[in-house]
Amino acid sequence: MENQSSQYLTRGKDYELKEQLFTLPGKYYTSEDIYKEELDKIFYKRWILVGREEQIPHAGDYFLYNIENESLIVTRDAGNKVNAHFNVCRHRGTRMCTESKGHFAGKSIQCPYHAWTYNLKGELAGAPLMNELKQFDKKNYSLHSAKVQTWEGFIFINMDENPTPFEKEFAPLIGKWTDRKFPELRIAHTIEYNLKCNWKLILQNYQECYHCPGVHPLLAELTPFRGASHDCMHGGILGGFMNITKEGGSMTMNGEAAGPALPGVAGNEKQRIYYYSIYPNMLLTPHPDFVLYHVITPKGPHNVQLMCNWLFRPEVINDPNYKESIDSAIKFWDLTNQQDWQVCEQMQLGVGSKKFGTGHYSGMEDVLSEIDKETLRSLGHSI
Repeated sequence: MENQSSQYLTRGKDYELKEQLFTLPGKYYTSEDIYKEELDKIFYKRWILVGREEQIPHAGDYFLYNIENESLIVTRDAGNKVNAHFNVCRHRGTRMCTESKGHFAGKSIQCPYHAWTYNLKGELAGAPLMNELKQFDKKNYSLHSAKVQTWEGFIFINMDENPTPFEKEFAPLIGKWTDRKFPELRIAHTIEYNLKCNWKLILQNYQECYHCPGVHPLLAELTPFRGASHDCMHGGILGGFMNITKEGGSMTMNGEAAGPALPGVAGNEKQRIYYYSIYPNMLLTPHPDFVLYHVITPKGPHNVQLMCNWLFRPEVINDPNYKESIDSAIKFWDLTNQQDWQVCEQMQLGVGSKKFGTGHYSGMEDVLSEIDKETLRSLGHSI
């Protein structure tokens, strides 16, 4: 399909596909070999979301991002720069940090085994008795680091030695929501979900509302499922919007707004909820009044971890008058998530059957084919 980033693609009753589109074969959701390829060629080479800048507000604060055998220490140095170091001591490979988050006292990272010590930039600062070796030079033993890029308060890392420039890969998003001041938002709530399905099924489920009438009756009531429009198909960045039925409303249990509109939200934007998938591991859902986002971390071909976060203006979070409405937004999306997760897990069971070859996409699912194409392109496969 040609790139459609400059036009809206609606899914009305008369919409027809230009060509028949089929799903990936079942092995792409179940094969250990393909999963290992996905790690090496996608998750270890692409820009992936790991968290928010607010999680490390001060120099020495850190959190870990773990994906299979790799563990990254995401920290902020004395110059306010965000860094990501592989959690591997350069001495004998010991994993240095085990707590999921914390603060480095003395602004240094120390291995618990032989006390090799690194500054927050990852440079080796101390190595007991190694000065007795004339050939040893501390400059050659800094921590291995991943590339880091921040965007709208989000932290992305790239473990590849020569990654595609962030500005190129994220071109459609640069400046898109700047007026909404996402960096000023704060996490009001987080829910961790651990599911028994392939990570790609989560991306695909997020990008279609063909299932909404049967699976999400409340969501379908708040946003008519045939009104979905896509305004971006750019490589791994796919997205669009749906219109909110209730004037001035939002995605909450009662359809009312959870708080005042975010800065910069005006005109038609007051009635739109956006759904953007940022390949391979971010789901971004800006509402008129808050932002929902998911971090996807694969845990094998049959398992995935999802961290779901609700972002609000800090003054809304701190105002007790909004507690009930924030809770309503949390309950709505937790309900919707659990409805989705149930069918995704059922799909995982089905695609593992020897009777599943490929499925046939509907006219409301052509965007899912773009996700498949991005996976195949990244792996260098053709089917």
